[in-house]
Amino acid sequence: MLGTFILNSCNNITKIFSRKFDFIIIDREHGLHSYEIVKQLLNSSSEKCLRLVRCSHLDRIEIQRTLETNPDGILIPQIKSLEDANNAVNFSFYSPIGSRGLSPYTEPFNFYHEGSAEKMKKINTKIFLGLLIEGEEGISSIQEICKKLHKNISLIYFGLYDFSASVGLSPSWKNKKIILAAKKIIKICNKYKIKVGSIARDKKEIMLLKKNGFNFIVYQNDTGILSETLDSIKK
Repeated sequence: MLGTFILNSCNNITKIFSRKFDFIIIDREHGLHSYEIVKQLLNSSSEKCLRLVRCSHLDRIEIQRTLETNPDGILIPQIKSLEDANNAVNFSFYSPIGSRGLSPYTEPFNFYHEGSAEKMKKINTKIFLGLLIEGEEGISSIQEICKKLHKNISLIYFGLYDFSASVGLSPSWKNKKIILAAKKIIKICNKYKIKVGSIARDKKEIMLLKKNGFNFIVYQNDTGILSETLDSIKK
């Protein structure tokens, strides 16, 4: 799967990206999106595209309100431990899997309480939950996270930039320490049949990530793609 992060707040631009990629990730961690803007961008996106939102942080209310915008799933940043991962699952799923707060008068329930129990079951089976591993603490916990929670985790995303910063390296796929960390994640994710993702900045990196076993590849983000395209036109 190939996609990108969405930092812009234009419905038309987001619609174009959603038609060209397998997935988009509307970014509330580094973007400036309100919940209202997130909802507008989701509504403008193609339903053939996997429509995800990256939450601003690991928090019950943040996750609950993001899910009420009715994306296909969410990504949660800065997962450092099994406890963090447990909380991410707990906040994202309704009972009996988790303890997500319930209002049947929201869009995931079609704004009406009738048949709420069945709707909860259906929502639980459809949620795409991605966890971002962005430091050595998270990598050291990845085995126990996947072993315990693999049934409810759709994606483990290796945060190249934050991991590199945490160990004092430049964010380069040529660095052996970064490659070794990524390969550890890939091996464990493959064992538990969890998608594994990271970022590529050019076509060579897309092929490199694909060759090494990544199957959820983020190409830059929308602002980077637009800047790159305009620079190439000027040249």
